[in-house]
Amino acid sequence: MAKISYKMSYYVFYVCVALILVVLGMFYGVGYTNPVGEYNEPAHTETLIYLMYGMFAVAVIITLLGGLVKFAGSLKENPASAIKSLVGLILLIVLLIVTYNIGSDAPVLMADGNTYSDATMLKVSDMLIYSTYVLFIIAALGTLLNLFGVFKK
Repeated sequence: MAKISYKMSYYVFYVCVALILVVLGMFYGVGYTNPVGEYNEPAHTETLIYLMYGMFAVAVIITLLGGLVKFAGSLKENPASAIKSLVGLILLIVLLIVTYNIGSDAPVLMADGNTYSDATMLKVSDMLIYSTYVLFIIAALGTLLNLFGVFKK
């Protein structure tokens, strides 16, 4: 079974690399459009962006499905351990809720002089920034504690 999954991931990897190389070749080699005055834009900019969106979406879906399959498998074998594994996900959800609620919804002045006033997206932006800071601090503290041998038994 492991050999089949290895071969499948092997072929999927090479298909992804080939697709990326084709789109990058189109992006750099096909030509340019001139949308605004003297500024040039590669003709296949949207193709490259859609490829990135698609690959990101596929990665997220596969990660979520893999996590669900692993959780379901461990739930059959050891239910207590499977429920314990949800603690990290629950803490992440709590962090996102807390950082969303502390985010600001004050309008922001943009570079062109307009103001951006969509309160939900402003709060989501702050949520993502604050969550990144908190997770970075937790990762740095965990690394330092591991270096000092706190987690060794």
